[in-house]
This record gives sequence, C-alpha cells and structure tokens, in this order.
Amino acid sequence: MTTAFARASNIFGWLSAAALAGALGACTPADTNDGANASGAQTATETEAVFAHDTSDLPADPSVRYGQLENGLRYAIMHNETPSNTAVLRMAFNAGSINEADDQRGLAHFLEHMAFNGSENVPEGEMVRLLERYGLEFGPDTNAGTNREYVIYMLNLPDASEELLDTGLMIMRETASNLLLDADAIDRERNVILSEERFRNSPLRRWNNALAEFRYPGSLMAQRDAIGIPEVIETAPRERFVDYYENFYTPERAMFVVVGDVDLDATEAMIREKFGDWEGPEEARPDPVAGEVDPDRGFEAGYFYDPEIYTILTIDAIRPGERQPDTADARFENGLRALGNAILERRLSSIISSGTSPLIQANVGFSEGEYDFATRASLLGVSQPDRWQEALGIMEQELRRAREFGFTQSELNEQISNMRTSLQNAADQAATRDNSDLAGGIWTSWRYGSVFGTPAAALERFNARVDEMTVEAVNAAFDAQWADTDPQVFLATSLEIENAEEAVATAYQDSTAVDVEPVEDTGATEFAYTDFGTPGTIVQRAEVEDLGLTRVIFENGVRVTLKPTDFEDDIIRVSLRFGRGELEPRADGEVVDTVTSSIFQSSGLGQHSADELQRVLAGRSVGGGFGVGEDAFVMGGTTTPTDLQLQLQLFAAFMTDPGWRPEGMAQYRAVAPEIRRNLRSSPSGLLQLEVARLLRSGDNRYGYPTEEELDAVTIEDAQAYLTGALERAPIEITMVGDIDIDAAIDAIASTFGALPARDGSWPDYEENRTVTFPDPTTEPVVLRHNGQDYQSMVNVYWPTTDDEDAHRSRVIRMLRQVLDLKLTERLREAEGFTYSAFNSNYESDVYPGYGYLWVGVDIRPENADAVYAAIEELAADMRNGEIDDDEMQRARQPLLEQIEEAQESNATWLGWLSGSFDDPSQLERIRSITADYQSITRDEIVEAARTYLDPNAEFRVTILPNEAAE
Repeated sequence: MTTAFARASNIFGWLSAAALAGALGACTPADTNDGANASGAQTATETEAVFAHDTSDLPADPSVRYGQLENGLRYAIMHNETPSNTAVLRMAFNAGSINEADDQRGLAHFLEHMAFNGSENVPEGEMVRLLERYGLEFGPDTNAGTNREYVIYMLNLPDASEELLDTGLMIMRETASNLLLDADAIDRERNVILSEERFRNSPLRRWNNALAEFRYPGSLMAQRDAIGIPEVIETAPRERFVDYYENFYTPERAMFVVVGDVDLDATEAMIREKFGDWEGPEEARPDPVAGEVDPDRGFEAGYFYDPEIYTILTIDAIRPGERQPDTADARFENGLRALGNAILERRLSSIISSGTSPLIQANVGFSEGEYDFATRASLLGVSQPDRWQEALGIMEQELRRAREFGFTQSELNEQISNMRTSLQNAADQAATRDNSDLAGGIWTSWRYGSVFGTPAAALERFNARVDEMTVEAVNAAFDAQWADTDPQVFLATSLEIENAEEAVATAYQDSTAVDVEPVEDTGATEFAYTDFGTPGTIVQRAEVEDLGLTRVIFENGVRVTLKPTDFEDDIIRVSLRFGRGELEPRADGEVVDTVTSSIFQSSGLGQHSADELQRVLAGRSVGGGFGVGEDAFVMGGTTTPTDLQLQLQLFAAFMTDPGWRPEGMAQYRAVAPEIRRNLRSSPSGLLQLEVARLLRSGDNRYGYPTEEELDAVTIEDAQAYLTGALERAPIEITMVGDIDIDAAIDAIASTFGALPARDGSWPDYEENRTVTFPDPTTEPVVLRHNGQDYQSMVNVYWPTTDDEDAHRSRVIRMLRQVLDLKLTERLREAEGFTYSAFNSNYESDVYPGYGYLWVGVDIRPENADAVYAAIEELAADMRNGEIDDDEMQRARQPLLEQIEEAQESNATWLGWLSGSFDDPSQLERIRSITADYQSITRDEIVEAARTYLDPNAEFRVTILPNEAAE
C-alpha cells in the first residue's frame, strides 16, 4: 500500500519526517532507486571521476548533460517541461558548518544570508526586488539553505526565457565570488540571524543536538549545528566571513544545476561564459575530520531532559564506516536492508494500532558512511511519558525477535509488493517529474557520491534480482546492521528522572531477560469490499469545454466532475465531499468534529482493522485522508489508473461500513497530550493551539481540544455525529489527472453509483453559520508559552469580510502582498527585529461577513511595543496611499506567475473544482482569476487599506514566555 490510508505508526503525522531525518538516516525502499532519493550524479570531461557514474557500473540518466569547467566547477543540465516554460537553478557547495573554525560557528549559514545583501553588480537590498519584478517570490522561489555538510542556493524561474535565465545565472555568479560582505551590512544582518536562531530553538532541535553529542561525543559534527552560537553571530568580524567565503566558496567545491524548459547547448554556453573566469584559491583548504567512532565504546545509556520535549527513545548500533562507492551490488544490499527495516517498522505499527501500546510512533533507519566516518542502524520510538520503560522494552524485544527469528514470507511479500509498486509508479510517472525534484536529485547525488539514474533502470534492476530477495537474504542483511557492536540507548523526556542514565540502562537490560518467540506467518487476506450492487445509471452528462471538464450525475444523486490532464503521468487525484462538516449539529461545547477527523480512518472498517488494511492493500497505489472541513466532510487520495477502481472501493467501504473500533480513539487519546505539549513549547505553536478560537469569540469548532473537552467525547458521539451524512448526504466526487473518462465513470458507477439513493438535498444549518470576530483590543491579549525566555510573538488581526465577491477577495490578497513587502523591508531588513514576518488573509465562504487579515512577527519580548508601532506605521502609510508602482509590480507579478503555474497543477485544479456542484460560481472564478488580478489598481489597494487596516478594529495577541521562564 504505497500511500497508507491509516498508517498506525505515524497516523497523525504529529512528529514530522523532517524532525526525525537526522535521528534516523535513509532507510526506505527508495534506497533501491537510481539516486533521486539517495544522492550523486556524473560523465568524465577534463578530469577523472568527476562524477560517481564515471567509476560505477550504474548508468547515469542519459537526459542529463554533465560537465566540468577548467576551474573545477561541475555542472548538470536537464531539459524538462514540468511545469512548462519554467526552470530551476541550484548551486551547491561541498562545505557547510563542519568547515567552520571555532570562531566561525554559524558563519556558513550567516554567509548564506549575506548573498542577499550586496555584491559587486547587485546593490544591497536590490537582489530580491529585482527577482520579484520577474515574478519570483522571496522564500518560495528565492531561497538558500545550510547544514553541516553543504550550502545550497535555489532560484525557481517562473519562465525559462533567455533574459530571466541570464539574470538567474548572473545572480548565482555574484553569489559564487562577488559578495561584498560589507561590515555595516553584516552588522545589520546580525539581529536577523539571532532572530532565526530564536525561532528555530525548539525542543526537537535541542534534542537533535543532544543526540548527536551522545552518538558521537566530542566530534566536530556534534558541535556544528548550522545556526551557530550567539557569541559568534554577535561579534564575528568581517575577516572571519571573508576567510570562510574565500576558502570554501570555490569552483572545485561547487555544483551548478539547471533543470527546465531550456536548450542544453545554449544553457551550457551561458554557464561557461558566466562561470569560466571564477578562480579559486591557490591552495585548497581541506575538509576537517568530522568525527570518529570508538569501536570499543561498549553499551551506554543517555538521557536528555526538556520540560516540553516528546518522550523519544532511540536504540543505535554505531560502527566506523566511510561512504562506499555507489554500485549495483550496493544498491541491492540497500534494498535488502530496507525490506528488513520496513518489516520491523510494520510490526511496531501493528503493536501501536492495538491502541493499548505505550508507543505512539516508531521508525527504523540505516545510514551508511554518515558524515563519512560512521555507519549507524537506528530504532526510534515515541512513547507516552510515564510508560517509557514499557516502550523501550517493546522496542528492544521486537528488535531482538527480528534478529533471532527473522521475518516471515508473508511479511516479506508485503514489503516486496510495496517496493515493486513504488518503483513501477516512479517509472510510469518519470516523464512528468517536477523540475525542483529532479534538480534536488541531481545535486544531492553529486554531494553524496551516488549515481543519478532513471526510474526505469531502477525498476529493471529490481525485476532482474527480486528472486534473490529471499527471507534468508533479508534476515542476514537486517542482522548485519546490528551485529558486532553494543547498542547505545538514549531517552529524551519531559520527566525529571533521578539517576536517569542508570534507569535507562536498567530498563534496557531488564528487557533483554524477557524471552521472545517467532512471529507466526499469517498469510494474505483479500479485500472484502468489491461488490456494492448493480452499477448506477447516469441521468445527466455535460461537457464544460473551456475548462476541459466532464460533469455527470447518477440516478442515486452522486455528482461527479472529471478533468483529464497530462500534467502528471499515471497519477489521478480524487476528492469526495459529503455532508456539512463543522456545520453539522453537535452537543453544546462538544469537540466531536476534531475527534472524528482524527479517529475515523484509524478505527478501520467493519471487516478490516486499520492494521489489516496495510496487509490487504500492500503493493496497491491507494490511500488518502479524511477530514472535517468547514462546510463538508472530505475524503481525498492519490492513485493510478490501474488502481482507481480499488481506490473508489476503499472510499465506498468507509462510507458504508466504517469500523468505529476503539483503538482509533485510544491512539488519539494517547497522542493528544503530546501534541498539546509540543504546541505550548513555542509562540508559533501556541498560536495554533489557542488563537483560532479567540478569533471566533470562543467557538470550539476551532483550535485544539483541551484535555477535558477530549475526555468528554466518546466514540459513540463521533459515530452519531457522522453516520447520518455517511448514509444519506449527497456525494460530490472530483477527479483530476491521467483519466480515461469512460473508465473513470464505470469505476464510479460500480461503487458510489451503486449505493442507495442519497437525499436530494442536505440542510444548510444556517443556525450554525455564525462566527463572530472578537471586539477590538485596547491592550493586547497576552498568552504564555512554555518555551525559551527570549521567544515571543506579536500578532495583529484586522477584520475583513467574506468571500462572496471574488474581486474583493483578490484585492485583499494583493493588499496582503504589498503589506508583506513593506513588513519584510522594515522589520527584517531595516531594523532587524525578526527573521520572518508572517501574514495571511482569510475570507470565509461559509460564515457570512467573516474574514481577517493577519500579521505575525517573531520577536524578543522587549521589542513588542516597537514592532506593534512599526506595523501600525506601515498600515497608516498604506491608508495614506504610500504604495508605489514598483511595489505593485513586485506584489502582483509573483501572484500571476503562481497562477500560471497552478494552471498545470492537478492538486490546484482539484481544490478549485471540489465543491463546484454546490457552488457553481467556482467555475467562473477559475476563468476570471488571471485577468482579475491584472486589473487591480493601486487605488483599489489604497481603498482596501483604508477599509480594512483600521487601527480601531484591530485584535492584538502578544505571546510571551511563561513567567516562570523569565
């Protein structure tokens, strides 16, 4: 099952993959592909082994042109047309925070910021403006990133014209060696960097750093978190920036990638012309030793305390190990490891699905040649805090069970099916891969010495050797990860534990004394929901030719919108709407909507538990999610033409026979306290937790439930809340993608078309369509978070209006865009108050008259009054008409480019079309969107500012540290 419908090991997605990436390392079936998810790429030119494929038996993707200039710069160019007439540029440097000296800690990342602050040919502050005029938005299209091992610069060009490509190459060339690094500009940027450090200083980041130090004590790697340390950020002189820049921004350390709708010959000539005169230092500075592993370390237990951290357990097996060459045999061994790790993770998922386990989430990982000095196998679990010993015991015992007795054939068959489907889908969808994904695969492949090949070649290798992926081979590969080394066990928790390391060691050792037995081979189970009765009859069919739509109504009332596209090969996106979502009746004060959204899928089906569905649907491209929207219940998923019938059968099964099993509620009750704990650990988290309700005068359909609210809801309440809509409400299905119209209609006819007749209409629940914006604040509402004492946030909300008038909503969107430009230039660039000023606008299409425009700024507590004053000054400037033509251009052009790109996005079309039977005006909004934004005038923006940025209507919220932390 390539897209899990209710994966129990991470069912709520509450601890993100990004948060775990550093703790786990790569270990999925994607390790068997040709590098787009691994890392490296390559053809020999002037020097030997310029790229990994020069010496590997793995073939490189022939559509990528590789080369190297005489100065050492490597480059890769690939023609691709998704999205059409666009291109992406990436420039990566094989150096990161590990390359810093002690008095440079944080300067690799700081330099990344300075790339936007003046160079020989682009004055300070002009680069972002220049790109905005072309339609690149600061952040999504113009960005950079730094970690321990590399720095990456990214430009997403909204058109692939020679003019814009030349501009993009010029900017990258400026970054490579022409930065001014003006001392005054550095000083102005210091507070921005400190603000970013403040914003990113989360419990998970502190845990990641503590875990790195435990794994690799005293290593340079553990000491080089990319954000650096405040003392260096505040005081490092210009000379230390220049030292890093001149020694590590060098052509032989750089890789330049262009992917998009470009001519290879012309682009290659432009790269050579722009970068050919770039010179590196006479003597290259070598990389430092990132760390080393003590092979005789022995068993060790570690402990990390933070009052706001999740309870996270890791078991590691660490041994010395450098990165190995990327070969076909190495990929095969990776595949064997990935299969074994996936089976262990699947077993843990089953335990979690029971609803009685102390584990909330579990992941298994493997990293070979980590930082080029360590190879590590990892098992990570997230636990209920007061049951961490039980959780550690489950982890240790399941790991030991797998090592002692291995895996069953049916378990292996399930994971091989998933791997085969993943590789087949990748091959089938290769022609419409996204520019950014391809560029990322190429440069990371170069960085980590692997070959960027084709999905078709990966599938071919899999098919050629799948018979060698036996239970015995997988067992051996799995066991080898953990053999010949003592484990390292680390506990992170919000509990203060006396003699914690000893307690962890004891819990682990006690678990090793528990006997384990082999897992029984359960065999396969067939999906029980394939017959829904006589296929339905169409009573109405119409074509909407200008939008490329086919619209169908079945005799039972099911309504369908189909849009075939060629934007994504072999991918179909499906959305299903029914009922009125949050508008549906519920008991006063009941949070049944939030609970239902969280437990519906994890409660399984009448004839299959959520865990069993994983086995039943193994190797099939079906899945999706369920949610309670403001005015509808929604199911959504992504599938393939081959599996469309099964996807619809799965949705129809949940409509007709939901399981309402208790384990779904049990899992949610276990994870909810940890979600609350995490949200209270930072200003932005507390914003999500509490402010949505404040903005609706206490309406608890919004915000996250309190413990008391959650405890008051039963699974029977959820069932009563949803059952009527499941059984009788009109159904609207929207489908976008690689669709055969007749096949799609037949699939719907045999599933949803075969259901009993739905009600002809459904109540609008007008009595539930009232939401009230709060009264203006004379003094800000103050909320207290439990994070660091220097983290705060100010928020201003202006009431606006609803979404009834599309043009009015678009004017408000443009108003927000202009305000965003002014906020960034004032609060970040000029005054250094913040790393980022956030903003959004919301005009409700459910609640008449309701909407707001929001500005939120991450700050130090002592700057709250000054930032509120600055926001008000900017709003007053806009009310007074201080908006120039350049700001209008820089606000409008990125929006227009986003709209043009969205026209080739199946996901966007799905959003545009879903619900269009209930609201036919959505179709006209699609038709008018580009011309409407083009028509908005400066005068309209000024008038909107006068109407909506009213200082007497503001609702302000200040989020400050808990008084105990001050």
